Amino acid sequence: MNERVNISKEKKKDGTESISYSKSWEKNGLSHRKEVRKVEGGYIVTESKYGKPKDEGEEGEYIDENKEYVTTENPLTEKKEEKSDENMFGFIDMPNLM
Repeated sequence: MNERVNISKEKKKDGTESISYSKSWEKNGLSHRKEVRKVEGGYIVTESKYGKPKDEGEEGEYIDENKEYVTTENPLTEKKEEKSDENMFGFIDMPNLM
């Protein structure tokens, strides 16, 4: 799976800064793209998927899907909880001493 991530910043004439994030990857013959644009109060997310699935062979139909939604969190950034040291050893089963 080949994955590309891009972050672009643009300074507008009024002095404000516009930030957008995009991520593209290919899986099973389908091209996927997720673009996130920061706006006042949240993020606008556009997801697209297109192509013909490899696992369906010649009978497979071409897919072209798009959806757009608004969220308060950037779905392309890692959550701070995942980076915390407390979760670093979360995969180890700790014995119950009580």
